[in-house]
Amino acid sequence: MDLGLNGKVVVVTGASKGIGLATAKELLQEGAKVAICSSREENLRAAEAELSKLGTVYAEVVDMTDEARAYAFGEHVVEHLGPIAAWVNNVGAQITKGPDEEEYSDALMERVFAICFKAAVYGCQAAFRSMKKNGGGSIVNISSLGGRCPTTGAATLYGPMKAATNMLSVTMAGEYAAYGVRVNTVMPGYTMTEFNTEHTTDENMKHICHGTLLQRPGLVEEVAKPIVFMCGNGSTFMTGTSIEVSGGRGITLNPDYSFRQRELKKD
Repeated sequence: MDLGLNGKVVVVTGASKGIGLATAKELLQEGAKVAICSSREENLRAAEAELSKLGTVYAEVVDMTDEARAYAFGEHVVEHLGPIAAWVNNVGAQITKGPDEEEYSDALMERVFAICFKAAVYGCQAAFRSMKKNGGGSIVNISSLGGRCPTTGAATLYGPMKAATNMLSVTMAGEYAAYGVRVNTVMPGYTMTEFNTEHTTDENMKHICHGTLLQRPGLVEEVAKPIVFMCGNGSTFMTGTSIEVSGGRGITLNPDYSFRQRELKKD
């Protein structure tokens, strides 16, 4: 399928690692010109060097929770690469309480709100500033399975913020429709990013796989491909919707049923 991204400008925020980096790679392979940002310069420059081998890349150190810097980044992308055709809001973090904390402090709540929601709002608005002048575009907000099936414990507030991101896409889709700007959400399940690869214990992985229809975690490339699809021509009649890329985690009470039946039929 030709996604119509060849030569188009696509922004991916939070793209120095994980799903964001994988998405940038897929976009470059489609022929897009890609702008990336991260708040950590060392990681950003490493990603820029890697991605530049695949195509045209513009990279800038940006804190997307800073309104002025987020909008300035959008302007810089247009100056360096041209009008923005698609924008992927990938900034996020599963921020947790400390091991001895039972409650969220106001400061910690503000941090969760900023990284998991405000960054998406500013990204949508930065994208729209360019897209409304140029006949439309596609905005993709990266949420989480936690937006449907929230966690309980140290990262309790992550799910509610991702649910808010899901609703943000619907709201912005309604606001931007007349300008040809589509806004959708991709909700990844448990994905083997660098962080998860390093921090997932064998016991936790067993629990994750048991609750997933496909009985395994996802790969960053498997999440990146649907994101890229939502950026291009294959999704032109989709807006205000959410796509879950979770391997079927948390949607049936007996997720290992087909695997158990297959084993029985081997006898």
